[in-house]
Amino acid sequence: MELSKIILALRKDTRTVNSHVTRGARAAVLAALGVVLLFAGGAFAIESSDSVAGSWHLDTSGDHERQRLEAIDDATEHLRSMQRGRARGRLAERTAPPEHLTIELEGSKVTMTSGGRELELELGGSPIEVSGDQGKAMLSATMEGDELIVTADGGKGERTTGYRADGDRLSVEVTMTAAMLAAPLKYVTTYTRAE
Repeated sequence: MELSKIILALRKDTRTVNSHVTRGARAAVLAALGVVLLFAGGAFAIESSDSVAGSWHLDTSGDHERQRLEAIDDATEHLRSMQRGRARGRLAERTAPPEHLTIELEGSKVTMTSGGRELELELGGSPIEVSGDQGKAMLSATMEGDELIVTADGGKGERTTGYRADGDRLSVEVTMTAAMLAAPLKYVTTYTRAE
């Protein structure tokens, strides 16, 4: 009789333990699923940021060129006549958008190609020094949501370029700051996705 009571008590304890284990297992599975969905949501956000990736052609149908040149005029109007002419010429040359632009995103690496030149940056990585016709600058890249942001610090000024895609259109917003500018120089250029 004593043995049968012990067996019944053990069976009852086992069901209680199994019930707790089952609840605990369910909670663990739900928690794990939540973590997976959280990271999957981040992966989907990274995937959607690939929308800036692709080959792009300058959209010449709008008045972006006029707006860019007006922004240059506004940012340099405080300079003396001779300085203003030189500054406007240099800025017009330095801000001229390339006809074609290719952006590739692979993991945390972004590769940009335009005008026969290629630039490779690590998203969120340390700035790298780049030399070109316009001098040297420290460049870095980050993703903020769906926007690719490339920052160039030339010591005397800074240029921040934001790339944001909306379907087959790429908006490129540039903000330049420098001691010689009355205010930040801001303009937007639009590209269309190449077929």
